Amino acid sequence: MAEDETDVSEEAVSYEDLPFNELPIEMQWDRLPKHPPSRRWWLSKVLIITLFLAPFGVIGVSLIPILDPETGWRLFHMGGPKTLSAVPGSERELQEEIARGVRDVEERTRAEQEAANAGKTGDPQSAEDITNQLGGASNLAGAPGQDGVSSDGTTTPNLEELAYEEALDKPIEPDALRPAPIPGLDEEGSFGRIPRIADDGTTPFDAYKRPFEIVEGQPYVGIIVTGIGLNDRRTQAAITDLPLNISLALSPYSRDLPKVAASAREMGHEIFLQLPMEPIDFPLSDPGPRALLTSLPEGENLVRFEWLLGRFPGYAGVVSYLGTKFGSLDSAIRPIIEFIDRTGLMYVEGTSSGSISLGAQLSANIETPNAIANIMIDDVPSRRQIDARLADLVAQAKSNGVAIGIAQSYPVTIQRLRNWAVRLERQGVKLAPVSALAKRQVTAQSAVEAEAARREAALAEERALKNGDAAPSSDGGNGGDNAESGTIEN
Repeated sequence: MAEDETDVSEEAVSYEDLPFNELPIEMQWDRLPKHPPSRRWWLSKVLIITLFLAPFGVIGVSLIPILDPETGWRLFHMGGPKTLSAVPGSERELQEEIARGVRDVEERTRAEQEAANAGKTGDPQSAEDITNQLGGASNLAGAPGQDGVSSDGTTTPNLEELAYEEALDKPIEPDALRPAPIPGLDEEGSFGRIPRIADDGTTPFDAYKRPFEIVEGQPYVGIIVTGIGLNDRRTQAAITDLPLNISLALSPYSRDLPKVAASAREMGHEIFLQLPMEPIDFPLSDPGPRALLTSLPEGENLVRFEWLLGRFPGYAGVVSYLGTKFGSLDSAIRPIIEFIDRTGLMYVEGTSSGSISLGAQLSANIETPNAIANIMIDDVPSRRQIDARLADLVAQAKSNGVAIGIAQSYPVTIQRLRNWAVRLERQGVKLAPVSALAKRQVTAQSAVEAEAARREAALAEERALKNGDAAPSSDGGNGGDNAESGTIEN
């Protein structure tokens, strides 16, 4: 009886009476409306798949230049110009110069061969035509009576060029300076031994500079190469390949600084300490840790300066590095110049602005040895640009009597400096150590002028602080006087 009641109750239940969500899954699927996939449906699916696969595609494309550099280069330069225009100072420009030189040599060799073959056939006119088409016979093989050409027309070695090549191939002979430190010229500081004036009045500048005799009326150029010690290969090349009258500035952040300094002095180079200061675009341009900053109080900057002075012994002076902002503030640079004066060192303005800086003027006013870098030689590190800057330096030395260039220790710079120095004396200019050119660029101000300049600098700083400017004018209150670096002290 119970079984019959159960069957009747199940039959009495109809799925039509149940809500949709209580129906079996199969029945729910059957009752769903069937519509063809819409465009939005397809776009949503494509977007989901694209977002899922995009990271894998980016990773794969980025690995192409690593796995196959040639294919990667072609992929990323597809559709670009076949020949890129040469950017001045770039490696491409240097390669193009070399290629042009190779083509010129090949054309000259071909012209000489064709001229010689035409001469053997007894047709001198044809030989002349061939050589004239390629620039003239006198330009290719020389003419009788010229240097390197005998009276019978045969080429002889050019003695001047042979001497030049011999000078380049000949290694530079060492001329060692006195080992440092010299007793009595240093004292214990907070971070090591720092320079001081000896009891007999001898200054570290006098003791550590390279001896050199200046002849009045003779134009001189000085070169100081910075960044020494940061790269072992460049450092060794600068020490051994550069003429001894080129001064070297060691970075305080280099490794084994005492060893590098001793090696440079053993070779015969005078050395300087590179002094990092705050530039106008700080912190975009970072002079390095423990640099002198305008945001620090005077005491903190003097502590940092003492740390820098204790890095290694044997330097004749300091060279400002960057420092376009720090060196333009009287309140910032004056305590540093006074400290330099007490230690008996030389101050070299290394910003290569070509104008007399406040630091150089303050040094001249208290009779501290000083100099300014007129030209940055390798701001564009290409052979052509370096040669052009060196030519400007020579012209400035002839005009003003003294000119100083500053450069970095790039391999191309070292190579061009050596080539230039070999031929320098032919131009009537001599290469001198930077220390020998001290006190020859900046004229000292009188006491009245110096005080007026100090007051004007203080007012300029006060106005700059009120207006929120980066820094006041860097002319040191000279009112534009002595703006040209060619001012020579009589």
